Amino acid sequence: MLMRKQLAPKIIVLTLLVVGAVGNGQRVEAAEKKPMPPTSRPAPPSMTKEEMQAFLARPLVARLATVRTNGSPQIVPMWFLYEDGVMYMSTRTYAAKVKHLQKNPRVAVVVDEMVAPLKNKVVTLEGTAELQTTGVKEMTTKIYHKYVGIEGAAAPAAQQSINTPRVILKITSKKIESMDTTR
Repeated sequence: MLMRKQLAPKIIVLTLLVVGAVGNGQRVEAAEKKPMPPTSRPAPPSMTKEEMQAFLARPLVARLATVRTNGSPQIVPMWFLYEDGVMYMSTRTYAAKVKHLQKNPRVAVVVDEMVAPLKNKVVTLEGTAELQTTGVKEMTTKIYHKYVGIEGAAAPAAQQSINTPRVILKITSKKIESMDTTR
């Protein structure tokens, strides 16, 4: 009985807090928990311009995201060439991504390399893609040289792909970010 008398005021206060919280449209937990201060972590180190250019010069696979007509994203692996702040990709003329870009030129690209767990190099790019129909074979050949070398690009299978009807995606970035946690 004594225990009930001691607990009664505490139960009434807790009930008032809960009723007040619910009455104010807040969740019950909000009355019981104190807000946690935001944790501040230092931003991961980014690459210098020279490090980023050297990273993008390597034959790594990019992942290109376009917007489908229904608004959902399509993400595809792509070979690319990065020159003077512009990313170039070559694709077949009738690829789905070409249709997407004709309706909505916005794109996102990520190029990354996982060196070891929690040791990554990443470049992300957001921007717009312009479809180019001139200089296609020359740019496609430069991209192939980057990935398979001059001899590989001269091979019959590569030549068949290079000579297939294609367009160049000229991607101009509005935002580019990098991260290097390998240091």
